[in-house]
Amino acid sequence: MGEYILELKDVVKTFGGVTALDGVHFQLKKGEIHALMGENGAGKSTFIKVITGVHQPDSGMMLLEGEKITLRSTEDSAKLGIAAIY
Repeated sequence: MGEYILELKDVVKTFGGVTALDGVHFQLKKGEIHALMGENGAGKSTFIKVITGVHQPDSGMMLLEGEKITLRSTEDSAKLGIAAIY
């Protein structure tokens, strides 16, 4: 197992001509808690939707415990123990 349980590397997500996420890097260690803050339209919801499989990134990669993963649905993320609780 790597140092991080979840990592995003250079993740990009666009909707038409709008770039919602542009080169996002994120690292989460076991036991950490992170807060997402920002103005409306900053990409917070898109970020959560990418890591839970609702949206697929246009480029970049996600790693779970050092292994590259591809999430195509919330079922995929749930099987790996990734979920959003609102």
